[in-house]
Amino acid sequence: MIFSMGYFAAIFGLLMGLSWQASGIDYDSYDEDVAALLWEYQNEAEEESSQAEGSLSAEGSLPAKGSIKPSVLVFNDVADSDTLIDFETGLVIVRAITVERLRESIVDVLLTQIDPAVIDAKTARDFGLVNSKTNRPFFWKQIVDQYGKPIAKPWRAQSFAEHLTRNPRKQNGRFSIKINMVEEHKDIAGGKYIKYARAASRDHNVSLSMMMAIMETESSFNPLARSRSNALGLMQIKADTAGRDYFSIIKGYRHTPSSSYLYKPANNIEVAAGYLHILQTRYLAGIKHPKKREYAMISSYNGGAGNLWRSLDRRGNKTKSLARINKMSVRQFYWFLTNRHIRRETRDYLKKVSSKQQKYINL
Repeated sequence: MIFSMGYFAAIFGLLMGLSWQASGIDYDSYDEDVAALLWEYQNEAEEESSQAEGSLSAEGSLPAKGSIKPSVLVFNDVADSDTLIDFETGLVIVRAITVERLRESIVDVLLTQIDPAVIDAKTARDFGLVNSKTNRPFFWKQIVDQYGKPIAKPWRAQSFAEHLTRNPRKQNGRFSIKINMVEEHKDIAGGKYIKYARAASRDHNVSLSMMMAIMETESSFNPLARSRSNALGLMQIKADTAGRDYFSIIKGYRHTPSSSYLYKPANNIEVAAGYLHILQTRYLAGIKHPKKREYAMISSYNGGAGNLWRSLDRRGNKTKSLARINKMSVRQFYWFLTNRHIRRETRDYLKKVSSKQQKYINL
């Protein structure tokens, strides 16, 4: 069976207008992990559709919806097939109205190249088989076949698809299968971006282990991650805040980066490192101890420096806040940020990043 580039032509959605034919889904018929993801998606999609109803963009179309969470990516091939990928859990769900279409969709995701360095995430229509530079598909080694072999060739992808669909389950009018990535899938995914992070951390004098831990926490290494607040890419950069700061302060001219620019891993990581440098040297200047400054950077990357000051002083006075921070021990400051910061998300965020940071400490 020969696969042309046109065979993989698809409408690519980051959870944009995807219905999953989900009305009246019987979640009990799915495995627990699949049901949880479908339930979360359907409820988020319905909520956002309701909020967007009647609200048109300047171009006259409904505003683009964000994803359930940045680790989730959706392919909306055609009306008869859907593929949902969760980079955090390493779960791939493929559904289609026929077994034949199900096999085709499995081969699509196994052989596709979704790296935004190769395609334009905003206008992608044809993914192609493999990255021409590496001759490997995007999920190389993250997904292996029934023999534990990585998948790079059409014949191997077809063989695995046939294996997966020998006894497919039909649920809610569609045949569906799930594919679990290998246990170390995030280590493999993160390895693709270490070289960019290393260069950016060196250029901007920020911790490499902190950058990798932030990347994993923000997107689980999904290069096309997009949040409901329109934070983009691996490091979840908001173009009109961190992106604009990077260009005005680091590059020295006013510019708001485009989404296609921020979806490219090298650009996204460079902007993030530059923004962390800005936090370190400008917004958080005055925090004397390097470890306390690092904790403040992580918290402010998520919640903003202003919320840090407001957590320490009712009126958000920076001078008084700095005095409090510098009087605390490192342990006391970490406890404060993870227990008394005014944003619960930020309290949890620091815990997640600092715990993940340990595995990158020797890079």
